[in-house]
Amino acid sequence: MKNKGNITRPPVSSMQIYCILISALLSVVRVCASTTADSVYFHIKADTMREIRAGQVVELTYALVNAQFDSVSPPVFNSSIEVIEGPKSHEGSSYAIINGVGRKSRESGFSYIVQFRQSGEVELPSASVKVGNRTYTTPECRVTVHPAVVDMNKLKCSLKVGRMAGGYAKYCATLTCNACPDQNPPLLSINGKIFRPTRKSFSISNGKEEYVYEYFFNDDSYEVSCEELTFGGKPYSVKPKKGKLAGADFLIAIVVAGALFELAWWLACRRRYREDKDALLAEFVLEKKALPLTVSWAYTHYGVSHTLLLFSVLFLATTGVAIYTDSLFMSVFFWLGIAFVPLAYLSYRHQRRKLDFQSIPTTLDEQAIYDRIYNLAATYDWDVDHYGEDCIVAHTNPAIWHLTWGEQIFIVFDKGQVWVNSVNDLNKRTSPFSFGYAKRNVRRIRDALTQSAAIRD
Repeated sequence: MKNKGNITRPPVSSMQIYCILISALLSVVRVCASTTADSVYFHIKADTMREIRAGQVVELTYALVNAQFDSVSPPVFNSSIEVIEGPKSHEGSSYAIINGVGRKSRESGFSYIVQFRQSGEVELPSASVKVGNRTYTTPECRVTVHPAVVDMNKLKCSLKVGRMAGGYAKYCATLTCNACPDQNPPLLSINGKIFRPTRKSFSISNGKEEYVYEYFFNDDSYEVSCEELTFGGKPYSVKPKKGKLAGADFLIAIVVAGALFELAWWLACRRRYREDKDALLAEFVLEKKALPLTVSWAYTHYGVSHTLLLFSVLFLATTGVAIYTDSLFMSVFFWLGIAFVPLAYLSYRHQRRKLDFQSIPTTLDEQAIYDRIYNLAATYDWDVDHYGEDCIVAHTNPAIWHLTWGEQIFIVFDKGQVWVNSVNDLNKRTSPFSFGYAKRNVRRIRDALTQSAAIRD
């Protein structure tokens, strides 16, 4: 029996080692379970950007962290807290770095939109949830509700609606207040639908607060108004905003602005050149020393100025309509519209100088002048449109590679001299530059009338 007992009983030292290992393993399991249990908790969060005041709307969230509950015992609110909305489902996650170790947590629960009726210390009602066989209850939570003190004389809110230059929305409605509304966040009615702010922010500078709420939407037109905007229980009125023009109407307004400009330009040309169009060329040149223009010729000669001013009107009209309809200042269009005005004026002055005639003294009689101009026309392929006792009018026939549409040539007889000018052909399209062809025509005439040498290229 003794030998049998010695064989079957394990040595004392081995048993002790075995017990120590089992004890250590159980200790590790308890620590992990404790850590896991400690990471699951149920708490209350109050969503507010500022101190809570009576009459203000606040979101209360009952959140269970790192677990999903099986059942819930909801909070029971007393008469000091009015439930505006809820409960609503709540899901969220967060990531934090504690002592150099990153921890991610997830939470689920429910939330309420509430309003505190009176000031003072208010205890938030607790709630409980069950996770398996375990019950979690929110700890005691009190908030300080300050009196609803709002100076309505200093209160200022503004509502603006602007068209978005790009992104996922067409419009952005912005509500800006220098005090926090009771409804936090405030709601907007946009085309009959209630919207919560897409983005909100708070800032304070030199003791002045600013609360900004932004609402994005995609409708073609809009009518935006505040829903029950109050401060300290007192209502505050903000003028609604209404989209005055939809997309198609916006384009029509720009087209109308361009049409009105064209009408004004035509009337101005008609008034400016009403005498020029009926004047005799030779008489007008001898008196004004400049080329008379008809309305059609004025459109061609000042075509660049006309186009630049048209662009200026369209850009400025676009800016004005955008401000009027969407309160959106399109700075690029505005400055382009402004920049085109001096460019149009410089182009006008440049073209105006081209109408001036040059004097070429000559001792030749009219027949000799005719002969020499005829030789020039034959040499350089000019078509003579008018041979008269007082003037000669011709035009060139440019080659395909010519940089302009051709030129007109005017020669007016005077005592002991002739008055000469050459401009881009006014019966064709606008050419902003003559590339030296007009000056070359005048030079050839000068050489032909003042020199006995052969005509040169």
